[in-house]
Amino acid sequence: MKSRLSWVSFLALIAVITSCSGNDGNGQENAVDMPQSEAVDTAQAVDVPVISARTYIGGSAKVTVTGSFQIDEDIPINSQASYSDGEMTWLQYGASGSEAPNAFVTVSPDEVGINVGRGKPSSTFGAVSCTGGMAVTGNLITGHYKCPNATSYDPGSGQMGTINVEIDFTAAS
Repeated sequence: MKSRLSWVSFLALIAVITSCSGNDGNGQENAVDMPQSEAVDTAQAVDVPVISARTYIGGSAKVTVTGSFQIDEDIPINSQASYSDGEMTWLQYGASGSEAPNAFVTVSPDEVGINVGRGKPSSTFGAVSCTGGMAVTGNLITGHYKCPNATSYDPGSGQMGTINVEIDFTAAS
């Protein structure tokens, strides 16, 4: 019974891998049929910096949000919750989820993510939908992103809303 279960699990795994691989069944990847402009990986649309392992001792984020909720604050970096491990970076400004305005910037090898909030009103989105960028030097990270029409949660109406976000941030190590 155990070997039959293993065999069925193995076949299911192969089916999942095949369906997720983009293989159309003819031995060709789906991207081959796409025009070159559409075959570009979205991770290449945003310049994702390489950030070495480090901890942060200072910095702040100027966050401006308009739309279904508002923020216009300078928020200090939360140095205890911010660090880079050489592959991922987490920059926390303020306390995540608190009633006070807060922001969170994540940097992975593939994307830059941004979260802004004030208690329950919050929004999380990728920098691919923004203009701007980030610069990394020896002991300083600076960034500026302008993100129109980000989806947000509006607790006043219980509905989804939209916000416009502008964030300027620094993180010193």
